[in-house]
Parts: sequence; structure tokens; C-alpha cells
Amino acid sequence: MRLLIADDDRELACAMASYLRHCNDTIVSTVTTGGVDVLRSVAQFAPDVIFMDIAMPKLNGLTACRHILSRHPEVRIILISGALYREHPFVVESGATAFLAKPVRLAELQRIFEEIVSHSRDALMRKTG
Repeated sequence: MRLLIADDDRELACAMASYLRHCNDTIVSTVTTGGVDVLRSVAQFAPDVIFMDIAMPKLNGLTACRHILSRHPEVRIILISGALYREHPFVVESGATAFLAKPVRLAELQRIFEEIVSHSRDALMRKTG
């Protein structure tokens, strides 16, 4: 599974990447720190899953989410925010697969990631079975 983590807090992004690598050693991950960088990384890296902060410089995560999903609807995006909440209209209308509140709790990060991995395997089994 190819994983992209986008957060302007590089320390948090790197910590999330490190933690998720330990949850599942088949992950290939990259970290980016800005909204414009996310679009470049998606084009170059073709991630399956993106964990993306909403508040990033130059291009926020909501706009980046809509842009990515318009071109790559198969990508699963998990929005992250300390200011907005799961039921906020902007989050609900974004098309994101899930939402993660800041401060990020590792148990919640792992739960969301495992659900996504499980759903990916289920979809693969339906295609091949």
C-alpha cells in the first residue's frame, strides 16, 4: 500500500509515518509539508491513501482533497484537523474517506488505518474471488 502523509507540521507527519510503518511493514510512505507539494506528490507517487492536514500553506487540505478526488477517485483521503470537526459541512462535503482530530491519538490513527487496509483487502478479494 502506498501512503502519503501531508501536514505542515513536519515533526507530526514524520511521527505518523514512522508509526504507520510499524503497523504494517508493506507500506511505502512519503511525507510532504504543503498543499501544493501534495498535488505534485500525488502525481509522482500515486498513493492509495493520503493522511492530510486541512490547514496547510498555499493550498488547504479541503481544496487539495477535492482536486485529488476529481482526478483520482480511488484514492482514500483521511483529513486531519485541530480546528474543524468530523461533522463540519466543509469536511462532510470534501469527499474524504475519514477524519482524524488533532491532537492525533495513536490508537485512533491505527484504527482508521486498519479499517482502510481491511477494506482494501476485501475489495481485492471480491475482484479476484
